This record gives sequence, C-alpha cells and structure tokens, in this order.
Amino acid sequence: MENRYKKYIKNLKKVSEKLEKLPLNQVDEDVELLKKSFDIAYKKDCFRLYDYDKEIQDKLKLKLFSKFTKYSASLTFLGIQILAANTIMSKNNFKRKEFYFDKKCGIAINHLRSTQTYVNAKKCKDGYKLNGILTWASGYKIFDHLLVGFHFDGNEMEVLTKFEQTKGFYIGETPRTFVGQSLNTVNIELKDYFVKEEDVVSSNPIGNYSKNKSLSKTVHYAFYGLGLGALEHINNETLKNDSKKKLKMIKKEFLNSTDPDELDKIRVRLFNLLQKIITLSMIVDGGKSILKSKTLQRYYRELVMFNANGLNDKLKNLFLEDYFK
Repeated sequence: MENRYKKYIKNLKKVSEKLEKLPLNQVDEDVELLKKSFDIAYKKDCFRLYDYDKEIQDKLKLKLFSKFTKYSASLTFLGIQILAANTIMSKNNFKRKEFYFDKKCGIAINHLRSTQTYVNAKKCKDGYKLNGILTWASGYKIFDHLLVGFHFDGNEMEVLTKFEQTKGFYIGETPRTFVGQSLNTVNIELKDYFVKEEDVVSSNPIGNYSKNKSLSKTVHYAFYGLGLGALEHINNETLKNDSKKKLKMIKKEFLNSTDPDELDKIRVRLFNLLQKIITLSMIVDGGKSILKSKTLQRYYRELVMFNANGLNDKLKNLFLEDYFK
C-alpha cells in the first residue's frame, strides 16, 4: 500500500506539471481543453481511489483537490463526479462492476434526493424501459458512461449506461451559464429508453439516498484548494497571512469532524470565508482584477458554481439562516 501511495503522489505531481502548461483560464469555456485536462489526470489514475482504505482515500482526495482546484474547479467538479460514481459502484455488487471501473462514469442521480419521481421505469425482458427527464448531467463528451437514478415499484435504483445520443436517450442543448460552460452540462429526455438488468448497480426503498447522509468531504477539499490558489494571487501581505491562518483553522475543523450536520455548517462558513478572501483580494488588486483572463475572477465564478449546483434544501436553508442570524 505504501508503494502505491508513493506512486499516486508521483503521478499527481506529473499531472500537475502538465496541467500548469495549459491555458487554464480558458478551461471554463473550452470543452476540448477540459477534456484534455481530465484525460491527462484519468490516464495517470488520479481518480482511481476506490480500492484504497477509507483513511488513505481521504488523504489522497485532499491532495488531489488541493492541487486540481486551483488549476480548474471545472476539472475538480468532474473529479468529484467520477469519484462518486466509483464509490457507489464499490459499495454494491453487480455483474459488470469491474467493466465499469475502467470507464469514465459521470452521475445523474441528484434527483433521488427528492421522493418525487422524475424518472420512472417499466420492467421488461432483461431490463427496464426508462421515461422522464434527467436534469444537469455534466461531462457530456467527456464521460463515456452515466450513472442514472430512477424509481421502480417503490424503490430508487441506479443503473449504468452509455452517455451518448441514441434511440430513447435524447440529449438537449447545453444551457448557457456564466461559468463551467466546458462542463457540457445537459438535460436528457428518456423515452422508453432500455437499460439492461445486468447494469443495475443498486436498488433501495425510495428515500434511501437522502436518508443515508454522506460524510464525504470532497467539496470541503475543493473549497480548500480554491483557497490555496487564491493565496498565490493576493498582493497584500497582511491579507495573505491572515487568510492563510483562517484557512488553516477551518481545514483543521473539517478534517477532524465526523458529524454530517456539522460538516454542512462548516461548508457554509468555508464558502463565506473564501468569498471574502477572493472578493477582498480583487478589490486590493484593483480594476484589472475583473479582466476575464485574471485567475481571481475565475475563482470567484467557480466558487459560485460549486454552491449553485446540486444543493439540497437543508444546505440552502443553512445559507439563509447564516445570512439572517
């Protein structure tokens, strides 16, 4: 395990060196550039963490996102998705498990947070036919497969399928956003779309997804990576030193926390801290900070992207409560 750990760190360094040579301020808008960045990391097994012990996984995730997020939060966003897909696969036993571990898998399962049915299924020979709308599926033309959530007979289920336009799997236009355009986030309409029984990953009673609250700290790691990146662009030494101190303190908090509710509260405070650091850094930097080519401006947009995508109602309410307190 120690040799694998060292090899991973070595690969991460090699990938970082390659990423630093790319025009990263364009990654938000250029899907080909984001795909290139993702593939560089994927080929060096940077997202292959599922077969490490949990403690080692967390250490490597922190190193991974501390590095990647300062290069591109869009790249980190895709990294979080493929890690989530791999984690779900690793927790379940299904026929084609090993086959899919070797694929670039995204996720379209956040709608399972709601008990409302967005995608339903009809049982048929050797599988299911799916009907409904998948919203905000990221990584089109970057991921080759997608983990899809649906309801059937009182259960919420997850199934893996190809992420491509085909009969019954109709991919809509990429919506225009002010950040993460390169993520190629799309809506998908399913019309009697057939998925195979052997590709079903899990089946649990409706409500299981939201009930089993995750202790994942991947978003905290990503935010921390943004903070580290911002430190490199602060021109005021007093602000830089104070920001570094506050980041270190909140990092200690989320690393030591084992309470999912407390982690949510730390996430809100971490977001607010980063927003202050980045905004104040831009103010100190002056008018040039709003140029599209400036990294701090990109960090500001990416920070908002992370907290505008896929938030559950509880997290939204925590942000509101924090504002009104």
